[in-house]
Amino acid sequence: MTDENHDPILQCPKCGVDMRKLDAGSCMVDRCENCYGIWLDAGERHKLVQDKKQIKAIDIGPTDVGRKQNKVTDILCPRCKESMIHMRHPAQQHIEFEVCTKCRGSFFDAGELDDLTDFTVFERIKALLGIR
Repeated sequence: MTDENHDPILQCPKCGVDMRKLDAGSCMVDRCENCYGIWLDAGERHKLVQDKKQIKAIDIGPTDVGRKQNKVTDILCPRCKESMIHMRHPAQQHIEFEVCTKCRGSFFDAGELDDLTDFTVFERIKALLGIR
């Protein structure tokens, strides 16, 4: 991981505001101070979803703001400025987020990461049965 002192300040791909670096235990993440969207570099999502406590500490934005921002889908990666793709989580189809096809980073709107850690009983059964 890049040293945080040399890592550039990222601008939120949805609202353009500077993002703040946050220590999330197993990784450093970037969170927008306006819309509370969260940028995760490649591989950080898999590390972070294992730690519900850290996710609850960093994903603090209002979910209504997240739902509004989720409608903004034509965005550029804050890291490499490539177009990002809007996608649904395979096991939790109601969760939509953006992924950069070049650097593999991902952007989650307020509330989406927290929601990602909470599988419903129905979602668990579907995942066990391989149903999408």
